[in-house]
Amino acid sequence: MPGRLEGKVAIVTGGASGIGRATVVRFLAEGAHVLATDIDQSALDALRRTNNNEQLQIHKADIAERDQCDALVNALVEQTGRLDILVNSAGITPRSLDDSLSFDEKWDAVIRVNMKGTLLMSHAAVEAMRRNASGAIINLASIMGLVAYHPDLPLSDGFNPYPHSKGGVIQMTRDLGVRLAPENIRVNAVCPGFTYTALTAGLSESPDLHETLKRRHPMGRLGEPEEIANVILFLASDEASFVTATALPVDGGYTAS
Repeated sequence: MPGRLEGKVAIVTGGASGIGRATVVRFLAEGAHVLATDIDQSALDALRRTNNNEQLQIHKADIAERDQCDALVNALVEQTGRLDILVNSAGITPRSLDDSLSFDEKWDAVIRVNMKGTLLMSHAAVEAMRRNASGAIINLASIMGLVAYHPDLPLSDGFNPYPHSKGGVIQMTRDLGVRLAPENIRVNAVCPGFTYTALTAGLSESPDLHETLKRRHPMGRLGEPEEIANVILFLASDEASFVTATALPVDGGYTAS
């Protein structure tokens, strides 16, 4: 039986770890040709070693640099003849940055990757998708783009650029989704709850904070990357043919509680 993405060509940014990596693995299992890009070459090499699949390509790139985005997309389209799916999974938080950086430097770094990177990769992808008059873009936002950090979570003083950046990604998704709908290019965002990835490792390693985070999710636990990847797969597939310009929480009930 053919996979749900059989014959499709996809790019996954941030594809070497976390939700991006789980998405790469899921897409490969469903028959897609996948280009995984990441800033971390060693993590990409590890992805290659554990997924010996001729449908997988890896490429190191900084997705906040326009020339690298354009070159990445153009090379893939020249090789395969098409681009059907873009998953913008690359993202960072201030917690992942060097403590020696100033407030302004941390702000700029987070906005640069989370918003500018998503914008530039989408811009390059849309030009390719227009050639086939179809496509699907899935942006990784966050529930923190929909709601504020709860006061019992010591994660923001109101000036944390992460939720601000993810709110921007959600609005970008809506605007692009509406504008590109007549061209049969769908744009959606997935808003994960707290999920076990490298970005949340420092949180889940603190017993008290870990328990608080679990209590904030009505299902009583954090998410797994594979659970988010399953929803990304749906939005990337033809099964979601009438879904666009939406931000879908995948959060164990967090935003409804």
